[in-house]
Amino acid sequence: MTIRLFVAFAAALLVVRLPSLVQPMGADQALYAYVGDQIRAGGLPYRDAWDQKPPAIHFLYAGLRTVWPSDGVVPLADLVAAAAVAWLLYRVGSEIGPAGTGPVASLIFLLLSNPAFTRLGGVRLRSQCETFIAVLVTAALLLIVRRREARTNIAMIAVGVLFGVAFTFKYNAAVFAIAGVVTLGFRQRLTPANLSRIAAGFSLPVLAFLVIFAIGSALQALFDATFLYNLQYSRETYRGAMDALRYLVTFPIDSARVDALWTVGGVGCLVLLATARRHWDRLIPVIWVAAACLSIAINGSRSLPQYFIQANPFLALAAGSGAVVAWTWMRERFQQRAILLAVPVGVLVLIGVWRVNQFPKLIDQTVFDAQRALGRVSADAYLSRYDDDRKYSARAAATLGDYLRQQSVEKESVFVFGFTCGAYVKANRQSASRFFWSRPVIVGFNAGKPGYGIGGLLQDLDANSPAVIALQQHDWAPDVEDSRSFFLSDPSLSAYLRANYVEAPPLDGFDVWLRRPGRL
Repeated sequence: MTIRLFVAFAAALLVVRLPSLVQPMGADQALYAYVGDQIRAGGLPYRDAWDQKPPAIHFLYAGLRTVWPSDGVVPLADLVAAAAVAWLLYRVGSEIGPAGTGPVASLIFLLLSNPAFTRLGGVRLRSQCETFIAVLVTAALLLIVRRREARTNIAMIAVGVLFGVAFTFKYNAAVFAIAGVVTLGFRQRLTPANLSRIAAGFSLPVLAFLVIFAIGSALQALFDATFLYNLQYSRETYRGAMDALRYLVTFPIDSARVDALWTVGGVGCLVLLATARRHWDRLIPVIWVAAACLSIAINGSRSLPQYFIQANPFLALAAGSGAVVAWTWMRERFQQRAILLAVPVGVLVLIGVWRVNQFPKLIDQTVFDAQRALGRVSADAYLSRYDDDRKYSARAAATLGDYLRQQSVEKESVFVFGFTCGAYVKANRQSASRFFWSRPVIVGFNAGKPGYGIGGLLQDLDANSPAVIALQQHDWAPDVEDSRSFFLSDPSLSAYLRANYVEAPPLDGFDVWLRRPGRL
């Protein structure tokens, strides 16, 4: 494939994603955006806005919303990340595989990782932690495998920095550093000096964040939220070590049945494993796919779609490398007749990809987004497309945001007990509690410890007296109790609400309570 042809195909696949820039941000992304806004206002995650994700995603969103404080910055950042991964795969494939590996892997990634294949047009997947982890660890892989020896010392430190930053997005991303060390062995660069440089680089972003939170007297809050809570959250899904092992072994097979990138990536891994006897470099994509699988399993067995994003580059690399290796083998064995075998095999692969991935859904979503971008679909009709997710409705978030803005002044706080953090962002209002979403309170995390649980929430509400309290009717069940049911069934929370607030007409999906006159 010529470079011009590759660029043309890659550009076309990126252009297909452009209409997504009109999409609303998803529930998780709204959470990151809210915490990012608190950082921009001088606050700190966990101390002023509680979330269990490590800090990098919140600081990234603070930067993104500084550049463009709009929902569109979420799909834009996702698009830029996809382009970056595609370029990195092109480079990595050119370093470790036969000619053509880089372009094929890059194009497979751009085609099959498009979030529009998934539910709700992919709003839940765009610009998640794993999106940026994928960029960082793929960049680290490129620095490890490139043949150019100049400035190796700096490159190894940079590898460590990239792994360290990935770690500050999600701690389970540290397993990619293990894949990096193994890859160094394959490239004959595994030396104590290089390991020391990687370790030193890894420590730099980690120490930087520790200093930031130490200065803000928030180290304990950081530890509780990002370590203790996540440990509890992951354990909720496993009944023991054997259950975790079962999930690690079975979920790649289950994923291959519903996601063509896992299908072709899995086939690519099998081809590479079968032909690696004299070509140990062919195991590199397999090792990184394995690391991604381990990282996914560490998250727990909920199989949330965003967990799988981190595997996409390496599945595409395995698929591209496996395809080129298979074609090279057929050409060497059958020479001019190779094409006669390659054509039916290729047709079977294409049929399989078409049957696994829902291309009509991709086309329909892309056209719908384009129509909205051209003004041919109203805002309300467009947002209604994203109303079938139990925990989050884009239209309900916009409606509640408008309501909160109308019922409060800019300096007043409001409170949404649920998982519609987008309402705060839309209204440009601050939560009356650092627990601006409900699950940590519902599961009783750190209950009994000062500042946590129902007692900590009541302290926040009593101190800040929000102008409006909205209780989400349906969000968490059957995982845990829904927010409205939990709040109203708790004697202390219910008593506080009824003593200080008056029930207003409900909004779609929310009970709404307004502060009693004279209660400040």
